Amino acid sequence: MSGETRVGLIGEHIACAAILMLPGVEGATLAQQDKVDCVAWDEHGFIRIQVKSGKLRTEKGRTPTYHINYGSGLKKTMPSRDDYDILATVAIEKRRVLFTAMQDIKVVSKRISPKRFDDPDIEVQSWRRALAVLRGEA
Repeated sequence: MSGETRVGLIGEHIACAAILMLPGVEGATLAQQDKVDCVAWDEHGFIRIQVKSGKLRTEKGRTPTYHINYGSGLKKTMPSRDDYDILATVAIEKRRVLFTAMQDIKVVSKRISPKRFDDPDIEVQSWRRALAVLRGEA
């Protein structure tokens, strides 16, 4: 198994476990389809989730960061609303997840400070925000 495949699989499991622990979530399972890695459900219905995982990059002379590529395909095109509902960005070493509604994704790739994942409430807060955007409540 290649390194990227392994990191992706680890991230999918971390994300699915985090989702299962969120308040209001009735269930979640790995789906591993094109552009959908996990499906969760609550009292309102099903939620399609794409998982993007990263390991901390510590290159000499640069600030440590997670560099996440949100695009898909060889040319890394922007996702559309038809692809999935929520993006789960996983910081592998911290075993934390940042959830973002697909509508809030405006760039193909992004650098995220590791400090962003230090907040112990990041999963609950970002999940609630992503659901509110998804359902037109934000």
